[in-house]
Amino acid sequence: MRKCRHIFSHMTRKKKKKKSDDANQEEHRDDAGEEDVLFSLVSSKIALTKRPLSSSKHDTEWIENAFHSIRIRDDVLTRKECDAIANICATKYRLATSRGPKFGEAWRKNNRAAFVDEKLARMLWDDIGLKTLFIFRRNRRGRRGDDDYDDDDDDDDEQQQQQQQQQRAGEDEEEIFHSLNENFRVYEYTESHHFGPHVDERVRTKNKRHQKLVSTHTMLLYLAGEENGLKGGKTYFLDNYGNRVASVTPKAGRVCFFRHGEEMCEHEGEEIFAGKKIVLRSDVFKLVDE
Repeated sequence: MRKCRHIFSHMTRKKKKKKSDDANQEEHRDDAGEEDVLFSLVSSKIALTKRPLSSSKHDTEWIENAFHSIRIRDDVLTRKECDAIANICATKYRLATSRGPKFGEAWRKNNRAAFVDEKLARMLWDDIGLKTLFIFRRNRRGRRGDDDYDDDDDDDDEQQQQQQQQQRAGEDEEEIFHSLNENFRVYEYTESHHFGPHVDERVRTKNKRHQKLVSTHTMLLYLAGEENGLKGGKTYFLDNYGNRVASVTPKAGRVCFFRHGEEMCEHEGEEIFAGKKIVLRSDVFKLVDE
């Protein structure tokens, strides 16, 4: 059964938010020096079983708030597939650190690998069906994904009209959200590793058809977590005052999406006290007209 929690905060913190992301800080993070660009690292070695996810929102946990709009789905990949991807990347890690908030960077310490894999992006988005998490539908109360909230006193005509509106809305949204970023990062966190509060920046690019794309959401696909005796390592989401208002526990096969960009609030990776966390990270693109 899908769970839905609602957290709203409309005040703006005045302190400058720390930027995360690898696009602007890579030159400072890799203690071993510059990384080689790797292509098709995963898709050249394994093939994910095609099994589109159900589009039912009953299988998705939603954490709705003013800034994050978090959605979580379990069992996106099997444990075997998670292990296979993690093993492929294991020899490519380099230690990633930062210079800290004084330089506008979030404190971090973790192992990191990066690669470009267009085929893997297509497999996850289309074959596995991650795109189904971005077919939004609204009920009469105006909430995203809450199509199971029905009032007993509604008549059949109103329900039928609402279903037609939901179907049209879903089709429209499916056209907007386009693909996953083919630039993947893999983060391995072991004891004492962490990633301080930060905001993931938007990515702007063009596809092969010269269509303009902009990223709207971060994807965190956990490859290892609580099943390995993990203590700590939760992904926390913060409000405007830096308070933790929501969290996601790492678990192999679990995917977490949340909105990103300058106007969003921060999130952080809790320090690891025991065990290991591995995350496959990408971005969700949508088409833009300008």
